[in-house]
Amino acid sequence: MSTLYAHGPQQCRLCFDGHAATLSLGEWRLHNNPGYYGSATPSTLILGFSKGANQNRAAEAGHFDRIAFAGARHRLQAVLVTLGLMPNDRSIDHLMTAHERDFGVASLVRCSFCKMKNGECKTSGDVIPSAFTDADTLAIIERCVATHLKTLPPSVKRVVLLGTADAYIKKTRTIFGRLYSNYTQVNEAAFRAGDALWVYAAHPSPGNGHFESWISGPPENVSARKRLLAQLALADA
Repeated sequence: MSTLYAHGPQQCRLCFDGHAATLSLGEWRLHNNPGYYGSATPSTLILGFSKGANQNRAAEAGHFDRIAFAGARHRLQAVLVTLGLMPNDRSIDHLMTAHERDFGVASLVRCSFCKMKNGECKTSGDVIPSAFTDADTLAIIERCVATHLKTLPPSVKRVVLLGTADAYIKKTRTIFGRLYSNYTQVNEAAFRAGDALWVYAAHPSPGNGHFESWISGPPENVSARKRLLAQLALADA
């Protein structure tokens, strides 16, 4: 079993010198707190971008199984139900435990990114889009993706990438297109790479103003169209 997909806190210091717990890159901070949740042999892998403020607070409280998507789990369940990947009456909390068998949960950057603004370390707002335009933070994203996602467990058939902003889709497609020699676009919200189908879905963050449109909007809605394309790709697979 790969330690990259073993439930629990992880040891990875590729971006850190000595015993430092935080890497400072100008206005950026990277906190060394990587982890993975769920099955070691998942059929579906769920990937956020990086831990947010709610997850970091949960990490400070010391209960590992409560960290992933803290404060947004009910919305993550709505995403998975909408995609037809789990029943509505199944416990979303079980997905983030060592007892899970079908799902794995992690992020593109397994440590925690934040950006200093007025003396505070912010994890929301423009953090995600600007992380792809800064050379230093982009290098960290690419290093983390290459380390943890270049070789998926053979069991993985589907990867759900949480985030449907056009810029996020474009930037991550570029990264995975370079990482996988067999990368093939399926549609605007899906591609194939490795032996898996990768689909983009709404991020469950409470700050995502397009969430409800993605979940239940009409076909002519831009966000809803991305939902329909992801559903179509999954159905065809």
